[in-house]
Amino acid sequence: MQQTSDVLSLLTEIEQIRDLSDARRDELSRYCSLGELPAKKRIRLADIGGNRLFLVDGHAVRITSGVAERLESYQGLSEPVDLFDEARDVADCIITETPCVVLRMPVSALKSALTSSLEVNDIDLDPSEGEFLAELYDLITSNRLELPARPEVALKIQDITNDPEAGLAELTEVIQRDGTIAGALLHATNSPLFRGAKEIQSVRDAVLRLGFRNTRMLTTNLALRQTFKARHDVTREAMKSVWTDGVLCSAYSYLLSDILKILNRERALLAGLVAGIGAVPIIQFIEMRDHNPQLERVESLVAKLHSITGVLVINYWGLGEDLVAVAEQSSNWDYRANEPDYASITLVARWAFLQSAGRPCPDAMDVPAFATLGLTPPPPSEPIARLIGSEKTLESLKSMFAM
Repeated sequence: MQQTSDVLSLLTEIEQIRDLSDARRDELSRYCSLGELPAKKRIRLADIGGNRLFLVDGHAVRITSGVAERLESYQGLSEPVDLFDEARDVADCIITETPCVVLRMPVSALKSALTSSLEVNDIDLDPSEGEFLAELYDLITSNRLELPARPEVALKIQDITNDPEAGLAELTEVIQRDGTIAGALLHATNSPLFRGAKEIQSVRDAVLRLGFRNTRMLTTNLALRQTFKARHDVTREAMKSVWTDGVLCSAYSYLLSDILKILNRERALLAGLVAGIGAVPIIQFIEMRDHNPQLERVESLVAKLHSITGVLVINYWGLGEDLVAVAEQSSNWDYRANEPDYASITLVARWAFLQSAGRPCPDAMDVPAFATLGLTPPPPSEPIARLIGSEKTLESLKSMFAM
C-alpha cells in the first residue's frame, strides 16, 4: 500500500482527528496507508496488531461477542468507519461483503499526534501522563468511553423558570419526570433550611414553598450531582473533593454575578458547577484501567487534565461557548478576557473560596480576572471587599447547594 494525497484528505473526515492542526495531520498521514481488501475477506482483531482500520469505501460485517453488525462507507459521501471500534476480544472480526478500500493507521502514531495536539497552557505531562491522556482522548472520541449524560432536567427547568409564560404546572411536570431529583427536592424542602409548619409531600407544594428561583438553583445542583459518581473508595474521595469545590465555586459565582450585576446569576451558578466536570471522565477511566488507584495519582491527573476533558464534556452537552471557556480556563490564573465572562467569574470565585479556606492561591494582583470584573484585587490574606457583608447570603447558598 502506498501513501497518496487521499490519505491526508481522509484524515480530515475522521472525528477524533479532524481537529488536529494541519502540521499534526500531515505528520500522522506519513504513517498511514490506503489499500483494498477483496470481498469475503475475514480479519480478526488479533490480525491487525498495533493498527486501526477505517472502512473508506465498501460494505462489511463486524462480529463482536457473537453479534453481527453491518457497516458501510461511501468515499467522498460519508466518514470513514472504525472497523474495530466496538471490539473487545481478539476473536472479534470483520468480514468484507464487497471489495473494500481501507485506511490503516498505527495506534502509536495516532496517540503521538493526539498527545502533541493537547498541549494547552503550561501543562507539564510526564510520559505516563501523556500516554494516559492519549488513551483517554482516543476512547472518548471513538465513543468507547461514555461521557456524562447531559443534565436535561436541570436545563429544561432553567428554560421554564426563565419563561414568563410558563407556570407551576409545567415546572412540576418536568421535575416529576426524574424520580431521583423529585425525591431529593422534597427532602431538601423539608430540611431545616426550608422547613415550615407542615411537611411537604408533593412536588407542586415543594415548588410553591421554595419559589421558582430556589427551585431552579436546587434542581440544577441535584441534577449535576448525579454526574459526580464513582465506584471505589479512593475514586469516590477524589470525586467528592471535586464536587465540593464545584459547590463552593458555584455559590461564589452566583454571589459575584448578583452583587456585581453582571451576566446571569443562574448561568453563573451552572458555570461554577461545571467548571470541574472534566474530572468525571478522568476518574471513570482510572477506574477502568487501575484496580488499586492511589489518591495522589488520581488528584494529580485530575488537576492537570480536567480542563481538557471538561471542554470535551461541555461541547458534548452543547452548553455553549461561554461555558466551554469556563472549563478551558478553569486552572488558568493568567486568563484575561476583554469583557466580563463566566470564565472570569468562576476564576475569581475559585480564588475566593480557596482564600477563605486558607488553601494555596496566587496573589490577587496576579489574577487578571479581577480587573475584568471591575474588582479591586484585595491585599494578601484579605477577602474580596465587595463580598464583605454577604456572609449570611453566602452561607445560605453553600448550605442549599451542599444538600
